[in-house]
Amino acid sequence: MHIHINTTHSLIQPYGVMIIMSFLVGSAGMFILNIRKGIQKRIALYMLLLLPVMSLFCAVMLTSITSGGKSFGLSSVGGLVGVYAAVITMGLISPTRTDLPVMAETATVMLPLMYSVSKVGCFLAGCCYGFEYDGIFAVEYSGQYAHECPAFPVQAAETISFLLIFLIGVILYTKKMRYAVQVIFITSASAKCMLDFLRASHDGIILSLTQVFCIILAFIGVVWLIVKMKNSGAESSEIISNNL
Repeated sequence: MHIHINTTHSLIQPYGVMIIMSFLVGSAGMFILNIRKGIQKRIALYMLLLLPVMSLFCAVMLTSITSGGKSFGLSSVGGLVGVYAAVITMGLISPTRTDLPVMAETATVMLPLMYSVSKVGCFLAGCCYGFEYDGIFAVEYSGQYAHECPAFPVQAAETISFLLIFLIGVILYTKKMRYAVQVIFITSASAKCMLDFLRASHDGIILSLTQVFCIILAFIGVVWLIVKMKNSGAESSEIISNNL
């Protein structure tokens, strides 16, 4: 059974719609979580305004830089960098020093959902497609961006994978699992790295630039987890000492 998608869209471009939707659901989720975590409403609203601007800017700039100025598409890794750049900017502006780590945590929780929604746009537009594949659920693209051969539905696989990461992650986060945020960060970077092997663009290379970035991000996540565990252990020891 194949999936047939016509990439000719005369009025509404699904890619642009889903990118907008990803920012809407991500920003709304961050706003709600930030308010629940004690962030001032004014700071949370400013974050809503800054987030899409910095994320889109970094997404375009990273693609431009890595392609030597030959391409101006959106890089998912660049978008992620932009999100955290917005978080750091608002954290430095906020008069409350504890706002920065809180906003970093809520951004990490929502990023898998944002990526999941954005990949629906890629799936419908025919970009970021998978390797040549003629099995079940193979995608046949026709129209403006028609492909010569059926492709593996890697964009759909990414949508499903990151939606699951988000659902499990948000449950762990709301239940106040101690290391939920770090686990979400590491899992997301690892999943992105592994799924990139299924792209047509990966043919003939060992590691793509995106995968190199993801490995670096996963390493940062592991360091973040270790630091968090050490700090938690130190706090527990201090509490025990104070009670003796």
